[in-house]
Amino acid sequence: MFTGNLVIDTILVYLPAMVSNATPTFIRRGTPLDKGKIFIDGRRVLGDGKTIEGLIVGIYFGFIVSLSYTIVLGHYILALQLLASSLGALIGDIIGSFIKRRMGIPRGGRALVLDQLDFYLGANALLLASGFKINIWIFLVGAIIVLVLHIITNRVAYMLGLKNVPW
Repeated sequence: MFTGNLVIDTILVYLPAMVSNATPTFIRRGTPLDKGKIFIDGRRVLGDGKTIEGLIVGIYFGFIVSLSYTIVLGHYILALQLLASSLGALIGDIIGSFIKRRMGIPRGGRALVLDQLDFYLGANALLLASGFKINIWIFLVGAIIVLVLHIITNRVAYMLGLKNVPW
């Protein structure tokens, strides 16, 4: 696809989504996306962790990474597809929070697999919707890379005080 190296190509495909998913962590406080609304089950729709400002920052940095692909590769359609994956990553993360609230898991609570792959599945959904053809090997290697990086980056963010929990 890009280089012919499976691992490098996988990182290049998913980098905008990974950046988009990670950057809202730097927003310490913001306006909750759900505006404090309660769902029919008596729980918050999303909670305070999903903010308008975090969504904007995630989209912005996903756009910057995608734009750099256009500058470096001169491929406008690919840049738009990868920007779609950035938005998909954020939507997937929001859906993951919605599911966790329905399960009664509080903000910062652990939901194995869902915590690691919600954004990844959202990114892939919008990649596919944008017409990007995902190679099965890139998808599988991407899932492994995302799982490993998610564990490492969350621990680092916790040590730096950017997250309250190491997951």
